[in-house]
Amino acid sequence: MVKFVDFKKAVLVATIFFVLGTCFFVERLIFSNQVATAVLFRYSKEIISFSLPILSDYFANEIFKIENILRFSYPLFAGTNFQEVENAPVYEDDVIVIDYNQQAHEQKKNDQAESQDDNIEFQKYFENSTQKRGIYNIEIMNQTDYKIDVNALLKTNFKIFNGEKPSILIYHTHTTESYNTFSKNLVYTPGTTDRTLDFNYNVVKVGEELKRILEKQYGYKVYHSKNINDYPEYKGSYSRSLKVIERYKKEHPDIKIFIDLHRDAIGSGSKKVKVSTVAFGYEIARVMLVVGTDKLGLYHPFWQDNLLFAVHLQKNLSRICPQITRPINLSAARYNQHVSPYAIIIEVGSNGNTLVEALRSCQIVAKALDDTIMGR
Repeated sequence: MVKFVDFKKAVLVATIFFVLGTCFFVERLIFSNQVATAVLFRYSKEIISFSLPILSDYFANEIFKIENILRFSYPLFAGTNFQEVENAPVYEDDVIVIDYNQQAHEQKKNDQAESQDDNIEFQKYFENSTQKRGIYNIEIMNQTDYKIDVNALLKTNFKIFNGEKPSILIYHTHTTESYNTFSKNLVYTPGTTDRTLDFNYNVVKVGEELKRILEKQYGYKVYHSKNINDYPEYKGSYSRSLKVIERYKKEHPDIKIFIDLHRDAIGSGSKKVKVSTVAFGYEIARVMLVVGTDKLGLYHPFWQDNLLFAVHLQKNLSRICPQITRPINLSAARYNQHVSPYAIIIEVGSNGNTLVEALRSCQIVAKALDDTIMGR
């Protein structure tokens, strides 16, 4: 019996020394690697539940602080596949989308018609206006440690047109992202006003408008995927949208430009932030371009080409309407942009903007895209 107790003490002492020894390497193996830390935090509860079931209880989680235990106990987990990190949203926490009340669809037709009429009026005004070429200022919100020379990028000639206009794919990794609307006829499930499966009120509607303008006014062939990639589960959205891209590339090899159309999310509930400006006499949603890189260790041979594309697109957006642009977001994540030298995320407005404001912005985005593709 004594020997058995001594054995248990020996195991306990050995375990303590193992943990303390591991701590010595934490700063070098984990704290210096932000990606590894992110992965550890993402799977903290799963790891603890598997390895130390006694700590998987909710109250134990709060007392022992799972994330801190992981920092000091699992440095080898830093080797996890970084692909999972990319599935995190750009600006939002993981959420589960709740279904939209489709029975209210008929009630919304009148509101939709009024919005379309308003947007058509802006389109006419924009087309007939004398577009003053403004002074452009390219700002980059650099979330990597890569050194970016904006002036050198601006001086680099950029043109996609090679005698034939390239085909374009518009798709939505976060398909259910919707806008802030004050119509009494809109019936959302409580607490989910920023997301809906109704294509008349989410980013799919904005994608349809951008497609219509590019085809009708500028003569492009545009494919528009309405595949829902963030429902019923939000996690894994980018993995699912990559499958959409690969399918379109296989079926339509003429596609050269890949636009992942989103809307930003700043705040929630009654504290949502609206990103808008007044242009050509109307209020419009501001636009942000997001460019991914290989900073997380994922294969991405085209990130510098994508950045060049974004800088020249930003230049043309600014020349048409200087106040519409927000700084380009250069991100550590890849966001599926390794599929082409001409891949980009375009964020039209935020969850604080109305749908009409986002639809108006499509006129300016389409014009800027055409100018960029044609090398103007």
